[in-house]
Amino acid sequence: MAELLCILAALSCAGVWTADARPTEHMIVEAIGLWTVFGVIWLLIGRRLGVNLIPPNRNLALSLKRTAESWAATWGIAGVLTISTVDLPNLSIWLVLLSGLALLSLVRLVASFSSIGQATGRMRAIVVGACPSARALSSTRDVTEAVDFIGFVPFTHENAQTMPHLTKLGPVADLTETLRNNGIDIAFVSPSNDAITGEVHQAINTCEGLGLQTQYFPSFLDVDDMRVGMTWSAKRPGLKVQAMSATSLASLSKRALDVVGATVGIIVLLPVLIACALAVKLTSPGPILYRQLRVGKLGRPFSCLKFRTMRVGTHTQQKLLRATSSQDGPAFKIPNDPRITTIGGLLRKFSLDELPQMLNVLIGDMSLVGPRPPIPSEVNNYTWWQRRRISIKPGLTCVWQVYGRNRVSFKRWVEMDLYYIDNWSMWMDLKLILHTVRVVVRGTGM
Repeated sequence: MAELLCILAALSCAGVWTADARPTEHMIVEAIGLWTVFGVIWLLIGRRLGVNLIPPNRNLALSLKRTAESWAATWGIAGVLTISTVDLPNLSIWLVLLSGLALLSLVRLVASFSSIGQATGRMRAIVVGACPSARALSSTRDVTEAVDFIGFVPFTHENAQTMPHLTKLGPVADLTETLRNNGIDIAFVSPSNDAITGEVHQAINTCEGLGLQTQYFPSFLDVDDMRVGMTWSAKRPGLKVQAMSATSLASLSKRALDVVGATVGIIVLLPVLIACALAVKLTSPGPILYRQLRVGKLGRPFSCLKFRTMRVGTHTQQKLLRATSSQDGPAFKIPNDPRITTIGGLLRKFSLDELPQMLNVLIGDMSLVGPRPPIPSEVNNYTWWQRRRISIKPGLTCVWQVYGRNRVSFKRWVEMDLYYIDNWSMWMDLKLILHTVRVVVRGTGM
């Protein structure tokens, strides 16, 4: 109701009640009609964008953002209808936008500092699940101030010792009785990776069947900087999860660094590129460049360029040599690879074989800094959390090349890539580029 009053106030500020030649009754009818149009569209847009799903006292910034988006869409649609159907010369449509945004934002700000409903009359809550995610969810101060946690119910195979701060209320098989006996108002369902999918589904259905407010927090969303939204396949709803994209300005800055850096690199290293090309051509039969299918951003394949370092045709022997790989996981690396030519070994040692990938950077398939591009067979063996490393453009260098290289496990390798994704900045890119020069000179490549 407060939001509808804000819209009425915004229309009033914009001149909907300004006296003119219209009879008073006509003015009232038009004002009510205009308020109804704006109000209905605001409710529809707000419900679609979930403007009221984010409590301002939990996440004020996101609440204000959703409010601004919803009001802008409302103003655009309702404004077009108003201008095209009603003749109100004294109404400033731009003032409606500004005053409405200010008033709606003010309501969110007031709500964020309000203690109403936090100290008294708190809802009785239960946690269904026992895992680090459930523990963090039920021990955070802003949540415990908003609801009263009565206890928790673990799923089968979950360790109840994970939740020492809450009382275990019983097994998940008796969830219906537990909810009724304890007068629960809201259920936080947060299963671990060990929980049985069927049990999770049944728990949610049980809570919904008793009319409880149910909130689902799957453990696979325990990652920072992820965007989660609803998606549909036909009529089936689902969650769309992807890494938060950088702001447009930051994206443009990174792309500018890629283009300028790759261009300067090609010009400065042109003598080195020519020398490497001649060395490859004169020391072994075959093409100078080797094109390999790699997986880029969001799983899109592209042709990755390298100076050829192996004898022609020997790349097909990788499956036969898999047992000798020194790298665990789906990645493949072996010391003293018998397929590599003499000059190829030298190029690999100083990472000179990867210099042609600066062309991939210019084209836009790669970035100067980012996770190294994997081959499709490696990606096929990724676990669900490892696939996030292909959520951004691959790069010539990254944290692994500088601080891990051939000394860490594949799991640690991926963790380094995810650290870069979650903590990216232009300053980090510049530091990694400078450190890469030091690592390349040391000759630690394979």
